[in-house]
Amino acid sequence: MRAISKMIAPLKRRIYLMLGRAVLRAVQDDTIHQYVQISALAGETKDKVERIQEYGFTSNPHSGAQVVFINFAGSREHPAVIAIDDPRYRKNNLATGEVAIYTDEGDFIHLKRGGIVEVKATTKLRIDTPLLEVTGEIKDRSDTDGKTMKNMRDTYNSHIHTGDSGGSTSSPQTSM
Repeated sequence: MRAISKMIAPLKRRIYLMLGRAVLRAVQDDTIHQYVQISALAGETKDKVERIQEYGFTSNPHSGAQVVFINFAGSREHPAVIAIDDPRYRKNNLATGEVAIYTDEGDFIHLKRGGIVEVKATTKLRIDTPLLEVTGEIKDRSDTDGKTMKNMRDTYNSHIHTGDSGGSTSSPQTSM
């Protein structure tokens, strides 16, 4: 039994080393691949570790975030980061099945239950597109006395002015 244990000990070590946890120290985000510096086992620092991200999503996390990395074939010579989490900034209290994209400044896109998409931008929301199509109404100041675009069109299309000679002008010739 002892001989078998001795024989499989190197394999066992490699299996134990395949996955690890670390702390993010730095991010290099100016190349096609994002590389990170991490602190792993007892302060072991790994530089220029490739970070593998999900297609269509990218981020530049803060130092101090939590990291999960893999060591291919259990070799510590070529690690790759496969997940980074930072509970300091995570949007919480989501219902089961909901999804959110968020930043450290509190901005987020929250895909909520019931087909509701909530967007919070602390400064402004800019949509850079040649055409914005909306199938429903647009309403401003929705938390107070807001008006919809339809309300504004109806007001404009039916308004009249007092004429120069005391009478009234007709409604606008071109509807909004």
